[in-house]
Amino acid sequence: MIKRYLPFLMIVATVLSSCSAEDNNPIDLDAEGINPLLIKSQKISRDANGKYTIDYTLAKNVQADVIPNATTNVTTLNAFETKHQISNRNLNNSASLNLKNNTIKLNVIENGEQRRSITVEDEAIVLAKGQVSADFLQTYSVENFGDGQYVLDFTVREGVQVDFKYNADKNIYEVHLKEGAIGETSFTKLYNKSEYLPLKIDFVNFTKIKNVQSKGSEAVAIEYAKTPNPRFQWE
Repeated sequence: MIKRYLPFLMIVATVLSSCSAEDNNPIDLDAEGINPLLIKSQKISRDANGKYTIDYTLAKNVQADVIPNATTNVTTLNAFETKHQISNRNLNNSASLNLKNNTIKLNVIENGEQRRSITVEDEAIVLAKGQVSADFLQTYSVENFGDGQYVLDFTVREGVQVDFKYNADKNIYEVHLKEGAIGETSFTKLYNKSEYLPLKIDFVNFTKIKNVQSKGSEAVAIEYAKTPNPRFQWE
């Protein structure tokens, strides 16, 4: 009688052991809950000196290489699982990115599969003699934590007015910058990316051209030139 129950007991023990192993080694899934995330977060930023950086956090036992290609001007962040034990202090990483022809293009590869594509269009803010330009925007970063939410952090110089708009026709989130505000210079904005569309963010600079006197009134209208720069796209 005992012999009949032995195979059943062995199966139960195997199942319990398997469940225990899964509980001790949770797998981070992507936004769709399908494939494990090797890169848990990534952030692209530009500092006040015009330096571009990508900061990224890896899952356990994952390694990554940042590989620039001078010919195509595309940088690849290539992450892959490894059997070697990785120290926790090596999970947070940072690498410089180079703006070439006013563009940064980054492809994110995980285990040989392209997962994301990030494009930044910007202008170098450091002038010929090392002086930093007096543009409205000073610093900015966009960070994703492996889901559909993206955090935009940025700072502007004193006296800049900030307005958030959405261009539904072009699916572009716009940050309007113009002279006129006094006070707050640091801003944070949370965006939810559609599963089917890229996330596009434009900083639109409104540069004053001239004052226009209205006929029959003392009111004065201000005419602006609009320049989208920088531009950010996350696919």
